[in-house]
Amino acid sequence: MAADRIVLTRQHERNREWSLALRLADIPVMELPLIRFEPVPLPDGVAGQAWDWILFSSPQAVTAFAESGLVRGIARIGALGSGTSAALAAGGFTVDFDPGCRDGDEFAAAFTQTHSGPATVLWPGPEKRVGEPLEILARAGFAVTAPALYRTAPVPPGELPPSPWSPGDTVFFCSPSTVRAFCATWQDRPACVAIGDTTADAAREAGFFPRVAAAPDLASMVRAAGLDIDPVTSSPENPS
Repeated sequence: MAADRIVLTRQHERNREWSLALRLADIPVMELPLIRFEPVPLPDGVAGQAWDWILFSSPQAVTAFAESGLVRGIARIGALGSGTSAALAAGGFTVDFDPGCRDGDEFAAAFTQTHSGPATVLWPGPEKRVGEPLEILARAGFAVTAPALYRTAPVPPGELPPSPWSPGDTVFFCSPSTVRAFCATWQDRPACVAIGDTTADAAREAGFFPRVAAAPDLASMVRAAGLDIDPVTSSPENPS
């Protein structure tokens, strides 16, 4: 069954582009930010280092890197997804590797298939992250530094409406953290679409029955919700 309205749950600033694209396509939308990004102090020993590669797996990682004071130096740049590539381009970076993968595991595997160690890799990201992509690189002979540059914090339940759902709503989950924030506030389990397998697993564990987007972009999520994607144009996105 096609959704009657899309509910966007990402950080407020990151909902904007998708919300605009949906409205332009005459698709009803509700913005319901469930998470916030907060910076964390730069870990000791990271500043001043040089790397062969810097890998980014989300637009937020790009923002956090720029705000951290770290510098690219001569490192080449890898990006997971077109949304991350767009964020890098907007920041003046040239992307050297973008294999168009769905998630971090595929991204790390693709990197090891096209590049050989030994080499040094900086992979900035959130305070909590899945470890398997880093292990894939390490097993292939890469020396990986993975500093936490930001944390994802849930919006407190007291700042959220008591029951905002309408029949026919479909919630878009773009990260496990949005699933956790949802479950901390509501017992409802409306229809939902997950941006990838990791987020889908979190949703299933929480009692949802998610549909999974074929690719981490708005058009694929709209398609998974059973709606017409032709008018929808927006940069792809990756889970934070």
